[in-house]
Amino acid sequence: MRFRSFNIIQLLLLGFLLSGPISCSKKDQPAPVSAASIRNFSLFPGKDISNMDLSRHWISVRVPDTVLTGTALAASFIITTGASLSVNGQIQQSGITKNNFENDLQYTLTPSDRHSEQLWTVQASNNDYSLSWGLGHFINGYGSNEKNYNWYIDQSTSGNFANVNCGPASVTMAIKWADPDFTKTALDARRTYEVSGGWWYTKDIDSYLTDNDITHAIVALTDQADSTAAILKRQLMNQQIIILCLDMNYVRAAADTLYRTDKFYATTPAWGHFIILKGYKITDGELFFEAYDPYSFGLKNDDNTLKGMNRYYRFEDLSAACLQWWNYAFVIAKKGGTLSLDAVNRKLNPAHVPAAHSTTRIF
Repeated sequence: MRFRSFNIIQLLLLGFLLSGPISCSKKDQPAPVSAASIRNFSLFPGKDISNMDLSRHWISVRVPDTVLTGTALAASFIITTGASLSVNGQIQQSGITKNNFENDLQYTLTPSDRHSEQLWTVQASNNDYSLSWGLGHFINGYGSNEKNYNWYIDQSTSGNFANVNCGPASVTMAIKWADPDFTKTALDARRTYEVSGGWWYTKDIDSYLTDNDITHAIVALTDQADSTAAILKRQLMNQQIIILCLDMNYVRAAADTLYRTDKFYATTPAWGHFIILKGYKITDGELFFEAYDPYSFGLKNDDNTLKGMNRYYRFEDLSAACLQWWNYAFVIAKKGGTLSLDAVNRKLNPAHVPAAHSTTRIF
């Protein structure tokens, strides 16, 4: 029997064909997909409610109402074995590392193989509404002189001069707050002063309060936002409400149409306006005043309440708006009641108080 001979080149070629394609090195192979995840996250284990959206890498935590600040809180968490969590490069230890949760906080989740880092956002709050209203995360303090009956007035309902009836609407709201038996309307106020139309002046507010036996005072504000805010807050804490006459063009516009903070309508320079202050909220360390703004004109929030009701304006905006227009405030006490000692000590003679500096229209 004869055997076919192979030369060296043929043998090498046959070996290559039998061995199949050359395999890739480990260096050329794609990295394995990491499966790291946050399994559990809590700020007050057993006392808060956490919701996790794994697809968005998003966590919301509702802490108890009694937790008045989001500063220096330590999160307890469970993550995939071998993975690590960090914030701004600082490794987090469950139940130990403290952070400020009065802003959205971003965590970096790093798996054990160091591939495919994930960014997770944690949003915490001590209530169910402040975030959606644009107020912030944690309510640190509040006060309100709300009533158990409706006393809000939308100036659009006040007759032919509705566009400029913020004065009649605001003073009527104030009297309804002070006297639950008061039944007159903003239209009645308009028919009492400036009956031929045009804007109301601060003297008209003073006269109408006096006509209806409402205890009140005019107090001076300051040229510093902090001290003006302190004066206004003190009057509210003494169970009084306030009427301001201010240039709303100095109040910023809302960042989102769903928010209940900041201005919800367009303005132009020298946009004089009357509003009521009836309370305040401190959220994430920032002071907001709770207002009844009559300029709703039927616009409503998503819960069907009018946009001017329980509107929140920043203290620094109100201070600037008053300083530019009428740097005083009406302080209103309950009918038959007395003003606080602070308001009495600050009370000015109306005859010595100038009118708003501009004769531009007041809305």
